Amino acid sequence: MRATTCSLIAVMAFSVSGCEFLRDMFFDRGQPFETPAPQPERQTRPVLVALEADAVLVGMDDTTQCLGAAGAAGRANGWTGTLAECPYPYTYEVVLAAGTLPGRVVLQEVIGPTIIDETVVPFRPLAVVTVTDAIGQSYRFESSAGF
Repeated sequence: MRATTCSLIAVMAFSVSGCEFLRDMFFDRGQPFETPAPQPERQTRPVLVALEADAVLVGMDDTTQCLGAAGAAGRANGWTGTLAECPYPYTYEVVLAAGTLPGRVVLQEVIGPTIIDETVVPFRPLAVVTVTDAIGQSYRFESSAGF
């Protein structure tokens, strides 16, 4: 019985000492695992802009709606400000053609650079709204009506 007990103790001692050997042999003891840094939140962008006589309504791609009221700063040629009534403090600029104050105009986004053909009279929209996000990316929206 004693021989068996001694043998078991010897096997256990060898097993425990062998764990480190096995760990070194089969597992990489390099740098410990680090969790990756969390990705920044996705930047929300404006996708729909509607212009009224004294306010600009901006719809974001996450279905949030923002308001930019002209207030006392409203001018016949446009106004600037920061979007309100939403969690995005984006700045905006409204530019109106001289003497035009639209009722309600839905604007379309202008994507890509504008190529100017000098042989054709350029299109001038009645209203242009530029929304600039927190990282400085600007989104330009123009009316389809112009002169």
